[in-house]
Amino acid sequence: MRAVLLAIALAGCALAQGYIGVALVDSRSGTVVAQVAAGGPADRAGLKQGDLLLAINDRPVASAAGGSGAITSMAAGSTARLAIVRGGERRIVAITIGQKGGANQSLPSIPADAFSGPAVFDPKAPVPAGISFTKLTDPLEHAFTLDVPQGWKSEGALARLGALNINPYVRSLSPDKMTYILMGEPTMPTFAPPSAIGQKLGFREGSLYSPGFGQRVIVMHYLPGVEFARTFGLMAIGNLCSGAKLVSSKSRPEFAEKAQELDRPVIPTRYDAGEATFTCTHNKQEMQASVEAITWTTKDNVMWVAEQFVGFIAPKSQGAQAQAVAMHMLVSMTWDPAWVQKQNQLSKEAAEAIARRVQDFERQQASFTAKLNAVDQNFEEMDEIITGYSHYRDGRTGQSYNLSNTNPYKWIDDTGRIVSTPTNVKPPWGYSYRPLPRSPQ
Repeated sequence: MRAVLLAIALAGCALAQGYIGVALVDSRSGTVVAQVAAGGPADRAGLKQGDLLLAINDRPVASAAGGSGAITSMAAGSTARLAIVRGGERRIVAITIGQKGGANQSLPSIPADAFSGPAVFDPKAPVPAGISFTKLTDPLEHAFTLDVPQGWKSEGALARLGALNINPYVRSLSPDKMTYILMGEPTMPTFAPPSAIGQKLGFREGSLYSPGFGQRVIVMHYLPGVEFARTFGLMAIGNLCSGAKLVSSKSRPEFAEKAQELDRPVIPTRYDAGEATFTCTHNKQEMQASVEAITWTTKDNVMWVAEQFVGFIAPKSQGAQAQAVAMHMLVSMTWDPAWVQKQNQLSKEAAEAIARRVQDFERQQASFTAKLNAVDQNFEEMDEIITGYSHYRDGRTGQSYNLSNTNPYKWIDDTGRIVSTPTNVKPPWGYSYRPLPRSPQ
């Protein structure tokens, strides 16, 4: 499951005359040169992959789209003076603008099949006996479909944190409310490791950064797949099932290798995968929980992404069946080629149009966040006899909630997504989570 889609803005596409032969991408540190076309004007001038682009002809570059627009608006034969940072050193690279339609102007966009093909996790997992499946389609953008167990309560959609930052998610709850399948997390942002340059600009661990396009990036040290499975898994499982404890974890390099093969990243990237198992208590029963995750980071240490997350909570005697259901759901997931093509087009649109579209997506997403919260609460209802429930009120919106006391600390973000934690530590992946305090009836 692709947690984040990075669409590349191409300087030298068919929108204008100016051409230098580079692909630019927005990152935590700013606009980065993702690729340089061999033999093109930028290549001849000495621009390199990984250069951080600060300004063009003394005008600051705020985004990849802005940098591309500045280049394409220039006439062939004129000079673009690019202020860059390479290896911590500021430099000026003078590039003679080329003519659109010349040689060496081919740079790859995201392949139409980048979101299809076999799932990373074990495609040979047997279909559980006695369970039939039905199709669930993303109701917001029709971006993907996948199989979900028939008769289970299932909710899923494509959450959009920005025009280029997307999070597909699915939740499925068994009829007896004892088995819960989790895929993806709608509030997961992009991350960036702390850096010397970033710290000088005031971006330290835990701070929020917006590189444009409505994207949100949190500064956090890189978590390889196994560490992410342990850390995020404990939070995600503990949000739903009391007394969550880590039992074991291990790296899964074969999953990482397969993910990299499927993604074919343009920027040099390192992939890591891992799994973690947990125990917890639900409806007075000891439960088994498992999380598998894939993360990747650019080799220049500019950004990192939690690409894939899938897990389950189930009674110990039904753990193998829950695992099989989760794997079947994952391998059945397919992306609509028409949607992929539209998503690629977002990188070529004006920033104003992107911002308007993101606002529309955010309004649509609110209703599906409410449904996701409801499925979480359905699972937790089994514990209300033991823990009871309390009233909570969001001081910002005035909205009141009746929530289970399985975990005492509640958090809500700007979309209305609610999570709970056993301690007063907010979810580290949430850029806008704030406390949701208890209130009298």
